[in-house]
Amino acid sequence: MKKTALGCLALLLLCVFPLSAVAEKRIIGKVKGLRGLVSILRDGRTEPAFPNDEIYQSDTILTGSDGAIGILLEDNTLISMGPIGRISMDKFQFTPSRNEYELRLHMMHGTFIYQSGLLGKLAPHAVELQTPVGRISMLKDTSFKAKFTE
Repeated sequence: MKKTALGCLALLLLCVFPLSAVAEKRIIGKVKGLRGLVSILRDGRTEPAFPNDEIYQSDTILTGSDGAIGILLEDNTLISMGPIGRISMDKFQFTPSRNEYELRLHMMHGTFIYQSGLLGKLAPHAVELQTPVGRISMLKDTSFKAKFTE
């Protein structure tokens, strides 16, 4: 009886943990275009980026000295990065049917252009852009351009 209970518990744990790992790897957008050297850091591995590559929550995007990229998120938010940039896609939640909205990006280095999509229009208060010098929270639907260096 104890072996059966332990076996069921082990099977349950094996089923639950892979599902939670998959939930963390949600697709949040895709690469719309790029130029030069652009990489995606995912699960500790850096791979070159290509047009139409999927972007996942928790990916970090890196551009080289000649790199530039345009990323389109699920809600039509557009993020453009110039050379020598680094941005982490920390959180993206866009479920209008459940009124769940959140966008949190960590812009660590480089030049960025942010153009809000539907999330910024429906819930501008749910957008947070972290920078090396502070946080930018949206008060209304907006776009901006910023440059951060170390």
